Amino acid sequence: MPITDIAYAVYDHTDLDVAERFYTDFGLKVAYRNDAEVAFRPAFERGYCYIARKADRPGMRAIAFTASERADLEAAAEFPEASPITPIEREGGGEKVMLTSPDGLPFEIVHGITPYPAIATRAALVLNNGSVKRRHGEFQRAPLEPAAVLRLGHVALLTNDFKRNYEWMKSRLGLLPSDIMYDDDKNNPLGAFMHMGGGGEWTDHHTLALFPDAEPRVHHFSFEIEDLDAQGLGHEWLQRRGWKPVWGIGRHVYGSQIFDYWFDPAGNIVEHFTDGDLVRPGSQPGYCPMDEESLFAWGPGMRPVDFVRLAARHE
Repeated sequence: MPITDIAYAVYDHTDLDVAERFYTDFGLKVAYRNDAEVAFRPAFERGYCYIARKADRPGMRAIAFTASERADLEAAAEFPEASPITPIEREGGGEKVMLTSPDGLPFEIVHGITPYPAIATRAALVLNNGSVKRRHGEFQRAPLEPAAVLRLGHVALLTNDFKRNYEWMKSRLGLLPSDIMYDDDKNNPLGAFMHMGGGGEWTDHHTLALFPDAEPRVHHFSFEIEDLDAQGLGHEWLQRRGWKPVWGIGRHVYGSQIFDYWFDPAGNIVEHFTDGDLVRPGSQPGYCPMDEESLFAWGPGMRPVDFVRLAARHE
């Protein structure tokens, strides 16, 4: 039952006004708001991609992926841990099946949500490289503004039982490995970057990543923006608005994304990324050691163990 997109995240927040200020500064647009929740949408023609719910305590409530056909939703409902198909009681409608991962994380498979029309954003900047000049007599002055979020790109999870959850992601979501991380021996995998098995000839290097930690939880959600200038100017915007940076700007090794991580008001980590790798669905995975050089190619120093520990631990 291959999923074809990552749809949205649902988080509880104690203050919806503060959540709205952060996520609009982060580059999302409000899709709708009521007393119970605020839904945010990206610029691409998509449904909402982040829901902030009013609650007494912060916490993650759902990780949602899109099924291409209702028949896939019906197939998902047959899994032993699945709920029946139920309507989504939000603007945009649609239906969902709820699943619980072996680590107890709440997943949803959704279908039929009405997308919002695309929002116009600035075109990607034309770059003059050292050896190839594409811009002649034209000047670029990108404005200082929030980095327009184009879409939700991936989620990274922490697990204390990699093999069990890895197999669950493959069997329930149709996810496939792009790179498998190991400690001292390739036969002892500890984590993986996983891509979608359906929905196109090329797909992101990873839509879901699994990393080891003693406490299972979400590490971060990641949102795609246009280019490096959006990254830099978006970083400057968030900094001037007083939000708390986590790590960046830098470039990852596996997936190649240029990254910039921030804490939201509830202490959750969210990422801007641009210039990520694509893979063909089902291509043979690479194997990579999980060491101090595996996390980033350039950027501010960060040890993998310290990066993992930054992720919020909500009750």
